[in-house]
Amino acid sequence: MKVFVEAHGCTQNYGEARLMMQALADRGHTMTPSERTADAHVLVTCTVIETTERAMIRRMTELAAYDRPLVVAGCMAAAQRERVLATVPRAKLLPPRKWPQIVDLLGAGTACGDRAAEVESESFGWHDAIVPIAQGCAGRCTYCITRVARGTVSSDPIEAIVAQVRRHVERGAKEIKLTGQDTAAYGRDAGSNLADLLDAIDRVPGDFRLRVGMADPLTIYPIVDEVIRAFRSEKVFTFLHLPVQSGSDEILEAMKREYTVEQFEEIVDRFRKEFPEITLSTDVIVGFPGETESQFESTLRLVERTRPEIVNVTRFSPRTGTPAATMPDQIVGWKVKERSRRLTRMRFRIAQEIHDQYIGTEADALVTEPGKEGTVLARTPEYRQVVLREAVSPGVFVRIRIDAARPTDLRGHVVPNGLYTPEQIHTGSPVV
Repeated sequence: MKVFVEAHGCTQNYGEARLMMQALADRGHTMTPSERTADAHVLVTCTVIETTERAMIRRMTELAAYDRPLVVAGCMAAAQRERVLATVPRAKLLPPRKWPQIVDLLGAGTACGDRAAEVESESFGWHDAIVPIAQGCAGRCTYCITRVARGTVSSDPIEAIVAQVRRHVERGAKEIKLTGQDTAAYGRDAGSNLADLLDAIDRVPGDFRLRVGMADPLTIYPIVDEVIRAFRSEKVFTFLHLPVQSGSDEILEAMKREYTVEQFEEIVDRFRKEFPEITLSTDVIVGFPGETESQFESTLRLVERTRPEIVNVTRFSPRTGTPAATMPDQIVGWKVKERSRRLTRMRFRIAQEIHDQYIGTEADALVTEPGKEGTVLARTPEYRQVVLREAVSPGVFVRIRIDAARPTDLRGHVVPNGLYTPEQIHTGSPVV
């Protein structure tokens, strides 16, 4: 069959969508970018907030109108089965932990293979590799419906993950993205941890870079020194996605985040002591039930103190079935929007101030993907995004100079003789 696969939400969803595509191709199916000509559709859903859920319902309704087999995968297939089946009664549901069953749901193909991961990623046009390392999380957050969908921590074996990374590197992938609902929770169920995994991947031969996905303060705090040591590898981007959610300990307690503002700041300080140029990304929920103006201002002060370059601002959205949905003192919509705008303005101001400091500097970077209007996108060792005007192929290391800055990215050009061979990237000697 010709199968159309569409994913939404987090990087882990996109990673699992790719694994499904590989599994289907391994069984002889063909992937198609056209939903109209497809023989079957697969929709990998996200349901983190209400607006996302509405978008998913609308999208599955659109795909169902083609009257072809439809598989609804991802978080809604686990957390909101009834809602999905009420919308598309004939849909086949595929929860996150059961994604390998995609080949059975769509029937056997004509070709046979041993492992889905043996399909070459180049055939799909991907310039990076997404490697899910675990399902679930260790938290008890009162607002989170994703926890309902993905459950408690279940880690893939280190050997299996390393084997995946090795295959991607051998096929030419230069950017490897490790994903999970909480990467710092990796190994809690198996007597290992994230640092052990990074050490094992570091021993894979080849020139590639690792981007570690979101790590929760709750789970990274006990192993922070080990993770910092593992981040010293030149193969690991010094990029830290550490979601704080609130600058108020009272709100964090109501959220059941199980760490304090002081602990969050301690983690940031320890990483910055080792990596002064590290890129810090965080998440904040505004308008959580009971959040006072004073508590919101504590969040503003925290962001001002820690100065993350990236702040993913989310307006609280009550998710049916979570404790926060029925908490008293729900914040009115206009006030939540106003707080969101204030934090967003601060976030962009801080990012602009940080990025302005890099104008006129040079750095080594890895070209990762095509950009818009003939540009390409590259990543510095700290995972800062740089827009380049030269036509350089993804996977090439370059020496760049920063010409301009915006809150969301840097603008630059490749310096003369600034292309590197894989061997030269280690010594910093450009091709002459």
